[in-house]
Amino acid sequence: KYESVGGLKEPDFEKIAELDPDLIIIEGRQSEQYDEFKKIAPTIDIQLDQKNYMESFKENTEKIGKIFDKEDAVKEALAKIDDKVEKANKLAKEKGGKGLVVLTSDKQISAYGSGSRFGLIHDVLGVEPVDKNIEASLHGQSVSSEYISEKNPDYLFVIDRSAAIGEKGTAKEVIENEIVKSTKAYKNSHITYLDPGYWYLSGGGLESVSEMVTEVENGLK
Repeated sequence: KYESVGGLKEPDFEKIAELDPDLIIIEGRQSEQYDEFKKIAPTIDIQLDQKNYMESFKENTEKIGKIFDKEDAVKEALAKIDDKVEKANKLAKEKGGKGLVVLTSDKQISAYGSGSRFGLIHDVLGVEPVDKNIEASLHGQSVSSEYISEKNPDYLFVIDRSAAIGEKGTAKEVIENEIVKSTKAYKNSHITYLDPGYWYLSGGGLESVSEMVTEVENGLK
């Protein structure tokens, strides 16, 4: 149904030029190649500002809505997402407890906190971080099962990078070992395996943000 124009970080510029687009929309993974895209057609970069997630997301969405004359539809969709965010915050406050967000890649575990690429859970949806000192880097802070056990989160949110890039998903076997099973999150069935497609590949869109909020809300119930 769709033409292949290369990988997320390695676009096929010749193929893109052949398609003769009127507009090219890129995001974070292609941002460094903005000038190359611009040679082919007008290009806009909708990279998210992780420290101002919702403001950045809304600005990007409204920009696209204006370009395609879908401003009313965008306004309606954003209002629904605002309502979902408000409900998730209310639930997080009612439930209390602290959360931890980790990404697994093969057997490696990285933790993400406020201001990070997955900081939406803390900064927008109101889940208090179990560790306020996680460095907000692109690849997260390398951690171990012992770290997770020591921090003992009430809620553990897991993103499986291997599954996101088309490899065999290994998150459950990496996370659910005897050490992590000592946590409140495991004992109370509050380990949530988030959709890696939305969280790792395509966050920041009307569909993805809506589904991401739903997943976190369900994880808190």
